[in-house]
Amino acid sequence: MTLPAGFSFPRPDDVIAEIERPFTLHQPALQVVPVIVDVPHAGRCYPRAFVEGSRLPLRALRRSEDAYVDLLFSHAVALGAPLLVAEFPRAFLDANREPYELDPRMFEGRLPGFANTRSLRVAGGLGTIPRIVGESYEIYSGRIPVENALSRIEALYRPYHAGLRHLVNRTQASFGSCILVDAHSMPSAGLDRDGTAKADIILGDRFGTSAASFVVDAAEQAFARAGLTVTRNRPYAGGFITEHYGAPGSGVHALQIEVSRGLYMNEATLEPSSGFAALQQVISAAMAECFARWSGWSDDWRQAAE
Repeated sequence: MTLPAGFSFPRPDDVIAEIERPFTLHQPALQVVPVIVDVPHAGRCYPRAFVEGSRLPLRALRRSEDAYVDLLFSHAVALGAPLLVAEFPRAFLDANREPYELDPRMFEGRLPGFANTRSLRVAGGLGTIPRIVGESYEIYSGRIPVENALSRIEALYRPYHAGLRHLVNRTQASFGSCILVDAHSMPSAGLDRDGTAKADIILGDRFGTSAASFVVDAAEQAFARAGLTVTRNRPYAGGFITEHYGAPGSGVHALQIEVSRGLYMNEATLEPSSGFAALQQVISAAMAECFARWSGWSDDWRQAAE
């Protein structure tokens, strides 16, 4: 498998590490497409104090991680698009939530009055500071100080979204529009909302409200041409990022792309599988096709992925 400079697979012991920065921004020498790719859930720096204070082993904490999605989409940079990757893990802090979507039952101390304590995601244990991972496995053995939650939001969440907003604004100013690809992965097990097996790729546009149809059509056709099954908005229609940034009427389109983990990794051991390299090439080619169509340019971009 081929990884561009600056990208590498972590060794198992490397994931226990302090979070040195909120995100890593991989930038092309020149941004030549009106596209940004962001990866909010592939962070794999697990602070030792967080791991030791959890009631779960590290592998269980990593069940909520969109493992290696930044590597799957790494060739976007060579195609001319910035790639923004969160360094913090989703189990520690979820950037795809409102900034203060918090469960008061988790914390010692009083939450700010403006906190959203009643959302469905909070009720399900999946707020900005998650309470659970995987199939409802509790992360913490007891309450944590509310200051702990607020410091994570200030130190990590806010800079991540400030960086993403800057990229969106810069791209729109340069090109007149912006297409934000919000890249994720999903467990291969489970069923769609209609009772059928989940597709290989699920595209989320908040049921047509976060991106224009030509944006989603191009992605659906590109992945389908590669032989992957594709559905839209079920069971994942997009989270806070697509909802918050997507404003098609203003020229900003946000599209969530969910990739089945069974295509590229062993979901039990969290190790990349033999299918990783092939899927990386499929995604690279699909993104090259999308970038060209979204930009209105020629098929030369498809060749850049090969």
